[in-house]
Amino acid sequence: MKNLQILLDYLFILLGCASLAFGIVMFLAPSQVPAGGPPGLAILGNYALGVSPGIILFLVNAPLVLAGYRFLGNKLFIRSLIVVTLTALFTDSLPVLFELPDLGDNRLLNALYGGVLVGLGIGLMFKSGSSSGGWSILARLIANKMNLSLGQCLFFMDAAVILLSAVVFQDFEAAMLGGVAVFVTGRMVDLIVSGSSDIKVVHISCWKADRLKPIIEQQMGISGSVVKATSMKSGGEKEILFLIIEKTQLVPIRKLVEKHDPEAYLVVMNAMEVYGTGARV
Repeated sequence: MKNLQILLDYLFILLGCASLAFGIVMFLAPSQVPAGGPPGLAILGNYALGVSPGIILFLVNAPLVLAGYRFLGNKLFIRSLIVVTLTALFTDSLPVLFELPDLGDNRLLNALYGGVLVGLGIGLMFKSGSSSGGWSILARLIANKMNLSLGQCLFFMDAAVILLSAVVFQDFEAAMLGGVAVFVTGRMVDLIVSGSSDIKVVHISCWKADRLKPIIEQQMGISGSVVKATSMKSGGEKEILFLIIEKTQLVPIRKLVEKHDPEAYLVVMNAMEVYGTGARV
């Protein structure tokens, strides 16, 4: 089983590197639409300096991965080096090995589909237990120095690449389309890594849990857990029903609670993933 998981991890790495490379060479680079991070720098460097995007990807990512060894650990470090090398090789070899089709000059569509492929690639890399390169390592180093969150730092770094594209391409539309590509990439990574948000977590804080529990179970077929709580305002004993439901069940549950316990309140959150056979019992 362990060997099978390792094999699947490296298959995800291979597919992820190929998807990221396809996104760059088929959609983004031909339309002069930048991505965020090293792929964006590769597209800009190829246009401004004539250096192949694969070489730029390797020159940007490899030193950052080496510099970030202490953050990564042995396993993630080795897999990240493999990702950096394969992505660079795929990016430069695909146009040579295959006659890539002309996909038209609609830059918005190229930004959308390029973002999807790049995001798919990065998501598969994350699924395999690897990183997508050294960009996040650089962001972590800068964040530690400047007292920023990692998310804020990544946002500013990607924004800088996008704004730089307006100067390099002499085209502000390129920067706007780059923003679209970065957004789509991020959403695609979230979808691959965390799944969809069709599952909801509902907390029902109520005084009449004994009345609500059988109604929800009988009418909705939903079970869950009960947590004892104390009201901060009155000090009285309350109960919190903890439920995991499909999003289509949210409105019926809300109506049941409003009808049978108007003083209760609901807190609804997205559950990106649910593991375990007992998650809904």
